[in-house]
Amino acid sequence: MRRTEFCRQAGAAIVAGVAGAPIGATAQTPLQPLRIVTAATEIPVSMINARDLGYFKDAGIDAQIFSLTNGPAGIAAVLSGSADIGFTSSLSLVVAYDKGLPVTAVAGTDLHRSTNPVQGVLLASASAPLHTGKDFNGKTVSVPGLGGTQNYAVRAWVDATGGDSSTLRFVEIPNSAVPAAIVAGRIDAGTTDVLTLHSSGSRALREVANVYNAIAPKFLTGVWYATAPWVEQHHDLTRTFITVFQRYSAWANSHPADEVRFYAKQSGLSIEDLQGVPRAVFEPTLTLEAMQPIIDVAFRYDAIKRRFPANTLLSSASRG
Repeated sequence: MRRTEFCRQAGAAIVAGVAGAPIGATAQTPLQPLRIVTAATEIPVSMINARDLGYFKDAGIDAQIFSLTNGPAGIAAVLSGSADIGFTSSLSLVVAYDKGLPVTAVAGTDLHRSTNPVQGVLLASASAPLHTGKDFNGKTVSVPGLGGTQNYAVRAWVDATGGDSSTLRFVEIPNSAVPAAIVAGRIDAGTTDVLTLHSSGSRALREVANVYNAIAPKFLTGVWYATAPWVEQHHDLTRTFITVFQRYSAWANSHPADEVRFYAKQSGLSIEDLQGVPRAVFEPTLTLEAMQPIIDVAFRYDAIKRRFPANTLLSSASRG
């Protein structure tokens, strides 16, 4: 898709859905305005709490925060200048960059660690003879988004454990609906998160593997981004945003009960379920080691046309 067409289509969603509706912005303020597009998941939506705790104000920023569930609309908002900094999956940023769009990474987060996995759970029936990749040849597997990180993670795991991922049939099913789809026999297996696995409480299901580990034991699944020209013009403001995000991350990691209560209120999930599963760690980072695996897997499965070094995605403010 051409850049102009990408911006036109997704930009329409911004105009229709969120333009003119910042969360908690004031009409006039001496603070420097910063328009931030978040996602509905825990780490990016926490910027609302960072604002409410006064972290942005302390840093001299009037944070105007929009929460979107549509990733392309968020990227279009940043590209069109309707927003300054946004959050998206690392894969989406890589694909946008490969299309020639002037995006650049500001701060990484949502770091997958094999020692504390919270996403990438491959779920199947407890009685199904599905154990390694070769058992999945020709099977129907669900992912939350076709062409998303979990899609390519499943392919990488199947290929790495003796199977042929080109034979799989992929369908799109939200994380929360995967257990019911498996029990009903509509799919052979599906990827979900630890919260869904815990909440289902079904002995009829079992975790086959964590497919994210097939990408790398550690890699970034989410990233804050902006356009390269905007960062060049707002270097100090970008650095200040990074500092605020780091400050809130330290608070969230040291106040897990308070962070859980905040996210439960934002998401509608129960505190009990959130406390019963491994918690995502707020871990701001933007290392080449953490970013390169997602570029490599995207290239391997033709999500991008060229393999490029991760440092080309780092903003000048992130490099210091």
